Amino acid sequence: MEKLRRRLPPLTALVIFEAAARLLSFTSAAREMCVTQAAVSRQIRVLEESLGQPLFVRGHRNISLTSAGRRLYATVDQSLERIADTVHDLRNGVSGVITFAATIGFSTYWLRPRLQAFQRAHPDIGVRLLALDRDFDLVGENIDIGFTTGSEGQGPGVRLDRLFDETILAVCSPSYLGDRQLHDPRQLLEERLLHLDREHWRWIRWPVVDWPVWLQQMGVTYAPPTPALSFNNSALLFQATLEGEGIALGWGAMIDDLLESGALVRVLPHEYRTSRGYYLALNPTSIGVSAAEVFREWLLADMSRR
Repeated sequence: MEKLRRRLPPLTALVIFEAAARLLSFTSAAREMCVTQAAVSRQIRVLEESLGQPLFVRGHRNISLTSAGRRLYATVDQSLERIADTVHDLRNGVSGVITFAATIGFSTYWLRPRLQAFQRAHPDIGVRLLALDRDFDLVGENIDIGFTTGSEGQGPGVRLDRLFDETILAVCSPSYLGDRQLHDPRQLLEERLLHLDREHWRWIRWPVVDWPVWLQQMGVTYAPPTPALSFNNSALLFQATLEGEGIALGWGAMIDDLLESGALVRVLPHEYRTSRGYYLALNPTSIGVSAAEVFREWLLADMSRR
């Protein structure tokens, strides 16, 4: 602890800096902290002297953060917020709350059932799930654990665990297929194919795998008809598929439970295995945080048993 104390600037100065940086006003920070403006100015000077560089640009009637100030504020804000959340949980008898983020389809069909099982095993840990069909920023949005396809763009310090490979297959409900059996991808051209529309794909960095791409992998040329039945998120797509409206592309790991239960069936033995994978991404500020680490270890152990 003594070594850490020497490395850190005075904690009082950090707390006052956070208020001044957030409010961009020494006067407002003083009011919020119930101290004088002179005390705020003095603590900021102590912090700047400790760091050896200015944190604020002082104007006649306003202040702004320097690049060093913005960098420090980002870290201090996240760290103090996490301390405050932990103190709140301890005061209220909660062992921890984990914030998760994943796409809508992954959240609905793969993650949510596992979160239910996790909470049965760890009822003292709270769960907050963000279903987002967009890029998310683990650190900037205070997300402890994200589930992502591909390891790029996750930021420095993020711990990644590859969970499974990405495999894409054609699926439908038993009611849609009836007694028929399909053997050749060309037969799909005569079927009602369900689509994810372009709005769903606009935020994805890597090449999109839709029906034209999937069928091309099978040696079949396909151009979607106009109009086609399309949806803007995979949860709606799979719900329509479950209700027998047509054949959809399914991501194997995401719909494994639906296939195992018989709610969906594979239309063909053909599948497209991409080079991508599904990852558990752990926010660097959550590394070592007991609740997030408990879930990570629980999930990896659960998957090893399957």
